[in-house]
Amino acid sequence: MKHSKNSARRIIFYMGFGIEKDGHRGICGPEKRFLQTCQILDSTTILPIVIYPYFGRLFPDFEQLHHKQQIILIEYAPKNRWDYVGILYKTIKRFSPYAIHCQGPNLFDTIAVVLGKWLRINVIITRPVNISQDHLSTFKKIAFKVMDQMVIRHANHLVAISDTHERQWLKELMPLSSRPSSSKMQVIYNGIHLNTYTVPLNRPEPYPVIFTICAQLTPVKGHKLLIRGVHQLHKAGYQLCLNILGDGPLKLELESLVNALNISSIVYFHGHVSNVASVLKKTHVVVLPSLREGVSLALLEGLATGCPLIASRVGASHELIDNGKNGFLIKKNNSLELFLAMKWFLDYPSTIRTMGEKSRLKSQKFDIYRMVNDYRKLYLLS
Repeated sequence: MKHSKNSARRIIFYMGFGIEKDGHRGICGPEKRFLQTCQILDSTTILPIVIYPYFGRLFPDFEQLHHKQQIILIEYAPKNRWDYVGILYKTIKRFSPYAIHCQGPNLFDTIAVVLGKWLRINVIITRPVNISQDHLSTFKKIAFKVMDQMVIRHANHLVAISDTHERQWLKELMPLSSRPSSSKMQVIYNGIHLNTYTVPLNRPEPYPVIFTICAQLTPVKGHKLLIRGVHQLHKAGYQLCLNILGDGPLKLELESLVNALNISSIVYFHGHVSNVASVLKKTHVVVLPSLREGVSLALLEGLATGCPLIASRVGASHELIDNGKNGFLIKKNNSLELFLAMKWFLDYPSTIRTMGEKSRLKSQKFDIYRMVNDYRKLYLLS
């Protein structure tokens, strides 16, 4: 399709999270943020060029924006990891963009900075997850750290998604002698459409207490731990339900676990849900026992809907949860702390409303229009 917005500054959106072709994968935070950014940006000023696989869950949404001439969509079906280099190279040569905006993971960030330096294109790197990745082997940790050092040295702009992540970058990757100037690194918090997520007036009474997790069905999100916690509470005689929103490679395994524990009557698999707010309006507590996280969109959505939160103390979760005031922070992969946090709301359901009110107040910081405006300023830097 021919785009007439020749005066617009072209920015390539490029990332590798959530693109695995497994037939029933979920949606990851970075691709959702790219979509929402494209929906808000004025394409007469900033024209996104989105590199996205044809099998991606959000492909129809990006395709619709392409037809409306709000973006240029580059669809692809990579045969191997080296294809990503060729795809980005061809896109740069074809469109001569002002910058590449990449949101990881490490390999994609590295590809972006290498090609950006070679072809003299500005590179913006947003790191959406923890720098520390203790789930990796020792060899991969070393390799990824080397890649990260290259990214830090050659990227034009480094964006941390929270104060926590900025401190982590500085502590783990940047000795004092090589820290970038303040103009190179900045913090831009994730945002959501706050007007979409409102506190419902008709939220059901907490009998039973309804817990919800919204996340890709992958090992790092802690679904198995949560399901076993629900089983223990149910076995102890508590009345509760669990909504599982999202899709991914663990779907069949998790369904089998629920059946084996004989709790299918209180655990509901919703699959991919485009209108998450409709489920959260009937939710009492949002849970996310992840092994690693950034600034979780699921937790932000829970805040905005006036739900208390239970989440692992990873990433910037402690910036969203004041422990004991609007929810509980737990040690990651700790079944006892998860059990006790959930049990609190079952023992004291009257606290759900008051803690949820505190959540709603905290959500005001995370407005998507503020996020997009901050990125717009970055894209317009000359």
